[in-house]
Amino acid sequence: MNFDVKAKTTEELEQIVSDSKSPLKRVQSLLELSHRLALKDLLRSWLLAREAERDAEELNQTSLVAQANIYAANALWKMGDYVNAQKHFLRATEQYISLNDRNGLSNALCGLGIVHGSLKDYPQALDYFERALIESEAAGNKTRTANCIGNIGSVHHYLENYSKSEAFFHKALEIHEQLNEKPGIANMLNGLAGIKVYTGKFDEAMDYLNKYMELATALENNHGIATGLMNYGIMYYKKSDFSQAITFLEKAMLHADSTKVRCVKFDIHKNLADVYTDMGKSEKALEHYKHYFAIEKEIKAKEIKQKAELFERRKNAENGGEKNVA
Repeated sequence: MNFDVKAKTTEELEQIVSDSKSPLKRVQSLLELSHRLALKDLLRSWLLAREAERDAEELNQTSLVAQANIYAANALWKMGDYVNAQKHFLRATEQYISLNDRNGLSNALCGLGIVHGSLKDYPQALDYFERALIESEAAGNKTRTANCIGNIGSVHHYLENYSKSEAFFHKALEIHEQLNEKPGIANMLNGLAGIKVYTGKFDEAMDYLNKYMELATALENNHGIATGLMNYGIMYYKKSDFSQAITFLEKAMLHADSTKVRCVKFDIHKNLADVYTDMGKSEKALEHYKHYFAIEKEIKAKEIKQKAELFERRKNAENGGEKNVA
C-alpha cells in the first residue's frame, strides 16, 4: 500500500516518523523527509536516508531500499565523500537491475556519472551519463533525460569543448522550461553562465548568473548558492577585477562552510589561490594552495581506494563471485 506522503507538510512527516504504527508508512515518510532536506541540510538528509534504508531492508522492500541508497549517495556526494557516494549508487544500480526498473536505473547511472565527474574521470563519467540517457528515454522520464543531457554538457565543459557543451545545455534547458522545472532550469542557467565566463562573454555571463542565483536562492539550494557565488568570483577574476573576485569567493567559502557543502570548497580554494598569485600576494596564495592540495590529496587517496575496490569487484565478478555492475 502506498501513502501520499508528498501531500504532507514537513511537520506532519516528522510526526508520522515519530508515531506511525505502520513500518511501511514510516519508511516512506523518512524518504520524503530526506528528499526535502537534500538542498538545506545534507547531514540530516543522509541520516534519514540511512535509517530508511535499514527499515526498508527489514520490510524486504527493494524499491525503497534502492531509493534510500540514491538519497544517501546524493547527500554524500555533495558533502565531498565520493567513495561512499559511489558505493550507494552501485547498490542502487544492482537493485534497480534486479527490479527491471529502467527509470530507477537511469537515476543510479546518472549518479555514478556525477561521482566520476567529480573525480575528474571524464571518460567514465561520460559513459555513465550516456547509459543513463538511454535508460531515461526508454522509461519516458523527460526530467531525467534533461538532467542527463545537461550532465553530458558539463563533461564537455570540463573538457573545454565549449560549443558542444553550450548546445547540450540549451537542449536540456528547453526541456526543463517545457516542464517548468525550476531546479533544472537553474542548473542549466549556471552551466551557460560558465560557458560565457570561459569564452570571455561577461555581460551574457552576468545575465545568466543573476537569473541562476535568483532561482537557487528561492529554492534554498545551499550547494547551488555556494557554486553561484564562486562563479561570480571566477567571472570577476577573468575580468581582472581581483577585489570583487576575492569578495565573492570568500562569500562562497563562508556559505559552503555554514551549510557543510564541502565539495565546492576544493574549487574555491583553487580560485582564491590563482587570484592571489596574479596579485603577487604569494603568502595568501600559498595558504589557499595548501588547503587545495590537502583536499586534493584526500580526494586522490579516496580515488585510489575506489579504483582498487572496483578492480576487486570486477575480479570477483570474473571469477563468478558477484555480478559486475560497474
